[in-house]
Amino acid sequence: MKKLMMFASIRLTVFCLFWLTVLTFWGTVYQVDHGIYEAQHRFFDSYIFFVGILPLPGAMLVMTLLFINLLFSFFVHYQAGWRMPGLMLIHIGLMMMLLGGFFTKLTGIEATVSLFEGEGRNAAVSRTEWEISYSNELHAVQAYQAVDLSDLRKGREFSFRDSELTFKVLENYEHAKGLQAVELEETLEVTPSNSAGFVALEELDRLKTPEEHTPGVRLQVEGAKGIQEIVLTPRDQRPLGLELEDGSGRFIMLRRKRYELPLFMVLNDFSRSYYPGTETPEDYRSLITVHLGEDIERDVIIKMNEPFRINGWTFFQQSFAVTDNSEMSVFAVTRNFGRLVPYWATGITSVGLAMHFLQMQWMQLKRRRKKA
Repeated sequence: MKKLMMFASIRLTVFCLFWLTVLTFWGTVYQVDHGIYEAQHRFFDSYIFFVGILPLPGAMLVMTLLFINLLFSFFVHYQAGWRMPGLMLIHIGLMMMLLGGFFTKLTGIEATVSLFEGEGRNAAVSRTEWEISYSNELHAVQAYQAVDLSDLRKGREFSFRDSELTFKVLENYEHAKGLQAVELEETLEVTPSNSAGFVALEELDRLKTPEEHTPGVRLQVEGAKGIQEIVLTPRDQRPLGLELEDGSGRFIMLRRKRYELPLFMVLNDFSRSYYPGTETPEDYRSLITVHLGEDIERDVIIKMNEPFRINGWTFFQQSFAVTDNSEMSVFAVTRNFGRLVPYWATGITSVGLAMHFLQMQWMQLKRRRKKA
């Protein structure tokens, strides 16, 4: 029991808060040379990170300890009486804030939707995540299966539902480029298939901006006629066709991860205006039609600083592109089902602080009156 009491220690609270301050400062300095994504991945999205051979706690581990510390403190230090509600509300608010952040990390999505005028779509594209898609046919609208590239480790075998093909990961690089046969110094025993003519991969250094990463994966294939290995890159011109023993075809490609939206959105019109005498946009907006079902639709205007929100999804007007014949609007899409939790947590914590402050003031005033 005494060992469990250490989780309610105020010393653990001070250590967690101090180390989070250190990580914040360290990460801020680190991102100058390595980029914000690498700093976030190293210090804030990790449970443990290494400095040389020395393991240090990351922000995820520290915040988990802080949540446990608040939870134990809530029950260990609770005493019935009028002076405790303020402290209890403070503990509840802080725990809600930590739980909300953890829930957002697990379920949150950041992606984009790009539409030309008159075009519609019901899927958003991730900016940093990639997937291997697999389908039986090539159409504008197709049923496909996919596996996240981040889940594939060297040596792992996987297959798709109702598929006669089995794949084994031979190479998987976060940032790489494809090589043609003429670029190799040695002859390959097995020449992989690729729609762009690549037969090998060369790993490249990671970039500061993960949006610019071009991953590459080499797979061993069992069940395809005349093909033993394949190479997939984002620079492939088209999906790679695989023929089965019965003569039917399958198509596979590496692409940015898709997220299905709870609606179908159509861009009807895009307009923009500039500051006088400059090419700096003053305002740009999109008129879209949102289809929520067969008979439910509504017109919505999305513009700078005025997003559209529905069912936990938020659509921001991010940017635009202009071609000779048409205009394209780019929307940033986020999914955050716990968007209101920080507001609730902050409100509860504020009420608890106010109650505790007033209680302490009342007790101090009462002591002064007794002395008088």
